[in-house]
Amino acid sequence: MTGEGPTLLHRVTAVLHARQYVVFFAIPLYALDVLVPLLSGWLYRGGGFADVQRNTWGPLADAVATRSLVIAGVFVVYVVAKTWLRAGYIRSLTGPLHLGPDGRGQFARLLGLELILEGIAAASVGVVVVAGATSPLAGTVVVALLVVYLAVIYSDYIVVLAGAGPLRAIALSWRTVRRAFIPSALVLLVVTVAGDAAARLLSDPVTTSLLRAAPMLFVKCVAMGTLVFIADVVLIVIYLGTVEEDRRAAANERPSPSPGG
Repeated sequence: MTGEGPTLLHRVTAVLHARQYVVFFAIPLYALDVLVPLLSGWLYRGGGFADVQRNTWGPLADAVATRSLVIAGVFVVYVVAKTWLRAGYIRSLTGPLHLGPDGRGQFARLLGLELILEGIAAASVGVVVVAGATSPLAGTVVVALLVVYLAVIYSDYIVVLAGAGPLRAIALSWRTVRRAFIPSALVLLVVTVAGDAAARLLSDPVTTSLLRAAPMLFVKCVAMGTLVFIADVVLIVIYLGTVEEDRRAAANERPSPSPGG
C-alpha cells in the first residue's frame, strides 16, 4: 500500500509534528482506562491497593460478578465518558482540537462499538476466572482476545472518520488489517508488550499503598499514554492511506467519456 515504507514514516512524522499537543488528550484517556478498573475493583473487593492491583477485572466484569448498582453506575459513567472523549480525540488527530463527537449519531455509533468491545473483554475475563488463570483454556482465551483486538484495531477510527455503524466498522477494520497486516500487528505487539512492562512498574514493594504507588502510576500513564498516541497516529495514517488507495482505484475504474459524449 502507498502508506508503507518511507511514505508511512513521512506521513506519521508530519502528523506527529502537526498534532503533537493531542498527546495531552491521550494521556488522560489512558489514565481513565487505568484508574476506573482500579476503582471498580476496590468497590468489589476492598482491601489494600496491592490486592486490587493484582485482581483487576474491569468495571463491567465487576458489575456482573457483584450485581452491584454502584459498580454498574461506575461502568455506565466510564463508558459514556470514554466514548465522548475518544470521539473528540480521534477528531483532534485529523483536524482541529475537539473535545467530543460530531453530533448524537456519531456518539451513538461509537458507544455501540465500545459496548461490544467491553462485552467481549468482560466475557473473556469470565472464562479465564472460571477456568483458572493457569489453565490451557485461559491461554487460548488470551490469544483469541489479541486476535479480536487486531481485527477491530481500526474500528473506532472508521466509526468517527467514515460514519460507519459498529458492525460495518468492524468488517472494514478487518479488511484494513488484511491490507496492512504487518504494520497493524507490529503496533498491537509493541503496545501490548509495553503495557505488560509498564504493569511491572507497579510491583508489590511499590504498591503497598496508593500513596506509594502514585508516582509510578503517574509515570505509567504518561509513558503509555504517549505510546498509545503514537500508535493511534500510525494506525490512522495507515487507514487513511487505504482510503486514498480506494479512491484512486475507483477513479481509475470510471469509464472515460466518449469523444461524441
